[in-house]
Amino acid sequence: MACLLFPVPRRAAAQVDPRGPVRTVATSHFRVHFPARLDSLGRVAAYYAEGAYAQLSSELTAPRGVIDLLVTDNVDFSNGYAQVFPTPRVVIYAVPPVASQELRYTGDWLRVVITHELAHVFHIDRARGVWALGRAVFGRSPVLFPNSYTPSWVKEGLAVHYESQFTGFGRLVSTEFPTIVRAAAADTLLMPLGRWSLATSRYPRGGAAYTYGSLLMERAARASGPGKGMRRYVDASAATPIPYLLQTNARIGFGQSFNALWRRYRDSLMTMSIDRGGDRFVWESPSGFYASTPRWRSGDSLVWSASDGREVTGMFEARVEAGATPRRVAWRNGLDVNAPTAPNTVVFAQPDYRDPYTVRSDLYRGVGKRETRLTTNARLAQPDVRRDGEIVAVQYAAGTTSLVRVSADGRTVRPLAAGRGRDMWAEPRWSPTGSHVAAVQLLSTGEQRIVVLDAIGNVWQVLAGARGVFASPSWSPDGTRLVWAADRSGRMQIETARVGDLEMLDTSRWREPRDEVRQISRVSTGVYEPSVSPDGRSVAVLVQRGDGMHVAVLPLDTLGTMAENTWYSRVPTPMPMVEDSARIATAPSTAYGAVRQLWPRYWLPSAGEGRDGRATYGLTTSGVDILGRHRWDASALVEPRRRETDGYAVYRYAGLGVPVFDFSASQDWDATFRVVNDSNSTLGFVARRRRFATVSSTWSVPRIRWAVSGAVGAQYEWRDFTATVDSVLGGSNSLLRRGTRYPSLFLTTSVSTTRRALRSVSVEEGVTLNTSTSYRWRTDAPELGSWRSIVSGRAYVPIPLPGYARHVLALRTALGVADTKTASEFSVGGTSGSQGELVPGVTIGDPSRTFAVRGVAPGVQRGIRALSGSAEYRAPLVMLKRVPSPFTVYADRVSMAMFSDAGRAWCPSALAATGTPVCQRPGVRDGWIASAGGELVIDLAVAYDAPYRLRVGAARPYVAPRGVSRGGAFYVTLGGYF
Repeated sequence: MACLLFPVPRRAAAQVDPRGPVRTVATSHFRVHFPARLDSLGRVAAYYAEGAYAQLSSELTAPRGVIDLLVTDNVDFSNGYAQVFPTPRVVIYAVPPVASQELRYTGDWLRVVITHELAHVFHIDRARGVWALGRAVFGRSPVLFPNSYTPSWVKEGLAVHYESQFTGFGRLVSTEFPTIVRAAAADTLLMPLGRWSLATSRYPRGGAAYTYGSLLMERAARASGPGKGMRRYVDASAATPIPYLLQTNARIGFGQSFNALWRRYRDSLMTMSIDRGGDRFVWESPSGFYASTPRWRSGDSLVWSASDGREVTGMFEARVEAGATPRRVAWRNGLDVNAPTAPNTVVFAQPDYRDPYTVRSDLYRGVGKRETRLTTNARLAQPDVRRDGEIVAVQYAAGTTSLVRVSADGRTVRPLAAGRGRDMWAEPRWSPTGSHVAAVQLLSTGEQRIVVLDAIGNVWQVLAGARGVFASPSWSPDGTRLVWAADRSGRMQIETARVGDLEMLDTSRWREPRDEVRQISRVSTGVYEPSVSPDGRSVAVLVQRGDGMHVAVLPLDTLGTMAENTWYSRVPTPMPMVEDSARIATAPSTAYGAVRQLWPRYWLPSAGEGRDGRATYGLTTSGVDILGRHRWDASALVEPRRRETDGYAVYRYAGLGVPVFDFSASQDWDATFRVVNDSNSTLGFVARRRRFATVSSTWSVPRIRWAVSGAVGAQYEWRDFTATVDSVLGGSNSLLRRGTRYPSLFLTTSVSTTRRALRSVSVEEGVTLNTSTSYRWRTDAPELGSWRSIVSGRAYVPIPLPGYARHVLALRTALGVADTKTASEFSVGGTSGSQGELVPGVTIGDPSRTFAVRGVAPGVQRGIRALSGSAEYRAPLVMLKRVPSPFTVYADRVSMAMFSDAGRAWCPSALAATGTPVCQRPGVRDGWIASAGGELVIDLAVAYDAPYRLRVGAARPYVAPRGVSRGGAFYVTLGGYF
């Protein structure tokens, strides 16, 4: 489950926290792990997991073995994920999704998310036929999960289907997904079936796999009968030798193809009468994508949070007048509220990293572009500010949320209304007088209510409530009326009701509203997050369009029709009786143990090439625990004739959090030398074996707006030699017979402030600085020790020219220096990129090169000094809309780059004259090399969803020394240049 709570420049998705005491409770089918402080929540999760297991087993074949489930609370967003490799695992982040429109209708979030993620395990773990035979031989190899090859819209669609079928809540019961596709149909922006990729840059981006996929899979399941079609489909796709036959497997499972099902659904959408409501809008922003929480800064201007695709996420501002264009006035880490308090001043909440594993939301005060942090690690969101500066906000906690009052300086946080049991609170707003607070109360029964509390947290009045989504209460200026959004009609609309007399002192009972709740909007897509204007005549809202959310202003007409409950007819499915439910609540927990998870579960055959070209054969395996506290990888390749072994073993320990420690050992036979006598006759052949032992520690200080990281380590290298004729190794004291030993130390650092928008063609803003330094010596000759250093920098400047994204000027430079005793050189030339593995052992693309110069051969120059630089102009060309996606390759968008590269490697003339192999002879290819060219850049996804960047380019040198060809080169490679 991927929840888009805040699109940010650097993805705010923390890892599982490997630190601290963790406990485990064992059930019939699970090992449930949780931090020691979450004991009660972990046991609730265990109960829900067993119940979901029983429900899913009634329709799908259960996976073999015990499933590991981790409940954690290290991030302030709602998410979860499932893995089947190397063993079945589920991870749940315990914060409820009160800030997510998509996930708001959950009843009990923990039950919904566990059911969703466990459905992934049941689906993807299934293997039959040749796949099951492969598992019997190779174990749980990552390539032997046939259902993992299906597109994400199938996997997520199936999981969303079951999350709603077995809980009565979730996204197929909510109104959000139908609203998105209705809006897309109205604006002729419906995505074709083959375009529902996680890699799409069109709205709703990766959410398309969830939205379209779940609606289609729900219809497929209904068309084939309860429970039957989905099981047939999962079993069929788990057995077919070619896992990409989607339409064939759909016919087996559901009796008709996905194409046929989608055509019927699409046609029904296109025949709907869509009322966009545009003629009733006083003003509407031109941009879409993601927007949230409009607030009135004055009587004629609005501020809101947005990520519109072209700009980095931020606070936008616009005047409410015809033709007004919003502008970004400040950077934001997320899409939470910006609450105006004074001219040019807002209080807002945003998430940030506290360490590599923890993301917390806190309050800030912004004056223009300057920000001041008000709280630290307080876990606060959705603030609203009273006239005297006091703040009311939502506070996150594991499994629940509560309301708190925060002093104007942020130093004091006091409870206002606590979440009880599985109940939660959201979106508080002060009344104009500051005596009361309106908020949303979310009950575990699925009912949500608009309530008014007094200043000490007593519920004073319940204005509206039903099973459905109620959101965003906003006061009229005189404090006599509340306006909010609700979807009880089947789509989100604006509702209003009068509030009781706030001056009455008796708070012993709830007050009934003075008139009935009225629906005051009639938009057939959906309207969200109302905010009443200072004069009480208008209301700012978000309107769902085919390209995303638009900020709009409606007249506030309080004489609409009476609101009626017509939605959410599905009744929550009762949790089945679990055989050991009583034992789950009382069973003693044990200390977390990782040994069973680390045991090797698979092996992959591998092949390579030995030192003299002969084939080598071997295997690869690995293991990691659910916390990521321990990780290991091992591989071995043997040349059968000589029985020479190449291999490595790597272990990582992250139990301290920071730093992370890595230990590795490796061996390879890498060269064969011919030994000759004075007459050039062969005396024999010498083979070299190199062995390495490395230890390093890595530290990082990540933030959403900047990051610093580094590593320090040591390596010891053994070089030994063997010969076909023993005498060619020389005497007992010869270097070949003794071998050589090379200890070394290394240090790397990185600082980055880069950021990018959602549809950007590359990193758009900021700088990056990297350094790398190492020192290496020989144990028998310490005086031959040598060092080398590389410093590189990159800078990115956005250019506001037309296109689906901003144009970018990108600059790069790198400098390398080594001392005169070094045994390794710098090389200049070639194309830099990244490499991808087609199948184990077969890679495509180019490696990353520090001193790349496109248009010339790799390593065309070498030396102990090197300098290079590049300048690129990058521009968007086209976002692809209906390009077919054959062979599971999805093409998303095309951009271009025009560039010039320059570089040079050299040695001091005295060193070059010695004939050392790290230097070229004086006068050979000596001088600057500069080239120019262009690239066509295609962003695509392989296997439907895995993003890749394909670069097709040509470059030709315009400056080159003698011996360097000026013929240029045409190339195709993967990955970005820098």
